[in-house]
Amino acid sequence: MKSITEMPETPEIGNCEKHGEYEFKYIHMMNDRVWVKDCCSECVKEDTEKKEKEEAEKNEKERVEHIRKMKLLRRENAGISKRNLGKTFDDYICQTKEQQQAKDSCISFMQSFPAENNLLMLGGVGTGKTLLASAMLETIVDTKKCRIAKVSKIMRSFKGSWDKDSDYTEDDVSDYYIGLDLLIIDEVGTQFGSEMEKLFMFEIIDGRYQDMKQTILISNLDVKGVGEVIGERCLDRLRDCGGSMIAFNWGSNRA
Repeated sequence: MKSITEMPETPEIGNCEKHGEYEFKYIHMMNDRVWVKDCCSECVKEDTEKKEKEEAEKNEKERVEHIRKMKLLRRENAGISKRNLGKTFDDYICQTKEQQQAKDSCISFMQSFPAENNLLMLGGVGTGKTLLASAMLETIVDTKKCRIAKVSKIMRSFKGSWDKDSDYTEDDVSDYYIGLDLLIIDEVGTQFGSEMEKLFMFEIIDGRYQDMKQTILISNLDVKGVGEVIGERCLDRLRDCGGSMIAFNWGSNRA
C-alpha cells in the first residue's frame, strides 16, 4: 500500500508471478490523497482465506482441548482415580461365569438408573469392584452429579469441619453427599466403626434414602461385617426398595 496525490487516468498494471497481470486499485481518502492498493487481489484473497482457515483450525483445537479438560475435570471431581479414568465396562475382562454375572448386574443397575434400589458390592481385594464402580460412573458422569469416595475421606471431611478455621460445617458435608444423584462409598470397613462414624454414615445414607437417591457400598467385608461398621439402621435402608448385593467371591485379579 502507498498513497499518491491524485488519481491516475488509467490504472497502473502490476505483475504477479502466480496470477499474472492485475490492475492497481485506488481509494480516495479524506485528506485529498489517494491510497493505492498495489498488491495482487488474488494473493490477498488467498492469504486471507489461509489465515481464516488457520484460525478456524486453532479454534477447533482449543475447543476440543477445552472439552477434553472439562471431561477430565468432571471425572476427577467425581473421585475416579487416575488408574480408572475413562474405564468402561469393556475394560472389565471376565474369565468366569460369576464375573460375567457381576458385570451384567452392574450394567443392569445403570440401565435402570435412576431408581430407588441400592447396591452392595462385597468381596475380597483385587476382584474388580472399584473398576466396575468407575465404569458405572463413566456412564453418567457427564450428565449427573455423582461421586465415588472412600469412607475414610468422608469421615475426614466431617471431622475437618470441627477445626476452628474450617470454612465449612458438618451440614455442608452431609448436604453435599446427600445431594449427589449417585454416591458410591468405597472401602467400607476401613473406618473404625465408632458410634460417631456410624452417626455420620446414617446421616448420609438416611438422607439419600429419604430423597430416594441411589447409593452403592463397596467393601471387602460380608453383609454382617458391613452392618457392624455402618450400623444396622444404615444397612436396613440400603436393603429397602429392592436393594441388592453382588458377591465378588473369587481370587484377586492382581495375582
